[in-house]
Amino acid sequence: MRNRTFADLDRVVALGGGHGLGRVMSSLSSLGSRLTGIVTTTDNGGSTGRIRRSEGGIAWGDMRNCINQLIAEPSVASAMFEYRFGGNGELSGITSEI
Repeated sequence: MRNRTFADLDRVVALGGGHGLGRVMSSLSSLGSRLTGIVTTTDNGGSTGRIRRSEGGIAWGDMRNCINQLIAEPSVASAMFEYRFGGNGELSGITSEI
């Protein structure tokens, strides 16, 4: 019996949240459309926590991170996902996930 690799699989599903899932998705990105990520949206820390406390709703930060990890080359899209508002106002430090 030979060893199986990810290339032998029809589909791969990664489930999780936080920075770990983004890293897993990035590592498996060569699978292309055979890769599915199920991102938990319960984060309550950082800028996501500020938005959730203020406005409610789901936490977009981990989803944003996973999408950004799948962008192979620096681009306008990756820059948009990484952008954080500056200054001292209410949006200071918040990513463009809102």
